[in-house]
Amino acid sequence: MTLTKWMKHSLLAAVFTVLATSAGLSGATASADEATLSPALKAVQGVWVSGDDATVDAKWTVENDKITASVNGVDYIGKLKLDKDAKPHPAWTIELTDGPGEAKGKEAKGVYKLDGEKLVVNISVPGGDRPKDFDPAEDAVYLFELKKEKKG
Repeated sequence: MTLTKWMKHSLLAAVFTVLATSAGLSGATASADEATLSPALKAVQGVWVSGDDATVDAKWTVENDKITASVNGVDYIGKLKLDKDAKPHPAWTIELTDGPGEAKGKEAKGVYKLDGEKLVVNISVPGGDRPKDFDPAEDAVYLFELKKEKKG
């Protein structure tokens, strides 16, 4: 093997080693994120959808601390923070990174309760005050009753 061929072969081997190591590390990072989730966030992982009789078509996907909430075809994307110890009800806050109009950069604050495969969230419009209970307020606070979507 000539020196030039050996150098090319070694360079390719080095590049593949770096790529393989990088891929392995990125996978480890994703697993580490899941491992550091609070029990409250772990409990709401997955896809949540509105019931057949709901007046609003909603599909919320929670993956780690990222949430994509589609409401009547409008998407809101953000970081989900939960405070299960808040009183009188656990707190649900979405720091919006994307959404319609002026929603981006604001927080949608709410309260939630989780009962097995049922998730109830009463949430304010982005930038609004956190509701104190589960009573919706027209044009300011919206009540979502979601069920966990079955896999498969």
